[in-house]
Amino acid sequence: MITTPPRRLPIDVVLKRSFLYAWESRSTLAKPYAIYVIVTVLADLLLGEAANSANSVRLYLLTGVEEVFAMAFAVGIHRFVLLHEVNAGIRFFRWDRHFLQYLLTALVLFLLGLLAAFPALGVVGGAAGPAGSGVAGTSALFGLAFVMTAAVILSRMALALPAAAIGEATPPRAIWDATRGNGFRLLALTIMTVLPFMAIQAVLLHLLPGMNDPAATGFSTTEILVTIVWGLISPIQLIVVTVMLSLCFDVLVRGGGPAAVEPSRRDA
Repeated sequence: MITTPPRRLPIDVVLKRSFLYAWESRSTLAKPYAIYVIVTVLADLLLGEAANSANSVRLYLLTGVEEVFAMAFAVGIHRFVLLHEVNAGIRFFRWDRHFLQYLLTALVLFLLGLLAAFPALGVVGGAAGPAGSGVAGTSALFGLAFVMTAAVILSRMALALPAAAIGEATPPRAIWDATRGNGFRLLALTIMTVLPFMAIQAVLLHLLPGMNDPAATGFSTTEILVTIVWGLISPIQLIVVTVMLSLCFDVLVRGGGPAAVEPSRRDA
């Protein structure tokens, strides 16, 4: 029986296209981006005030608003990339059944991540052993291996998010089969996509003066500036990462893009 070899994700092509597609689509994404920037910057500024006043209800509420807007924006981006659906302004954000399906899928993935984190923390922290016994080192290695395995699995199953956004009833088993041999590729692609944004965030948090001063009180001018700058950059990260997931879904699940020619090495 002849079996179809698994498709091989072209990391370099998808990485490049994720950034270029976001740039090429700037005329369509400009207004939704501006709306999202305004919402997140205001929410983050209010979050800073709520944190200083220890108002937990306000913290949860503002965080929830940010997450709802982020998911609604992501659903719109997935539908724009995969279905060529274009809506202007606030209508680009989706709060319909596709949003609900996307939310449920994201919650399931989040819970899976939590379930994977607990055993890893137990392995690392549960058996320190006597000094020089090597138990702590072995425990840490097992914990790292567990975390890496969980990260690969979640990277594969994350393609359920684009499916939910476009209303495609793709069962988890189909996504698992479609991503066979591409677990480490998906994880590596995700890391490379977010790495530039992580570097920018590190610069904002650690190089700007006054941000890490434990004696500082209140919401300083520097913190306001950093919040605004990151509020302009963070939505770009959301756009690029969402486009990346859409392109991966198109290549591996839909069958677009170049097929695998050397399926000899298969990862998780």
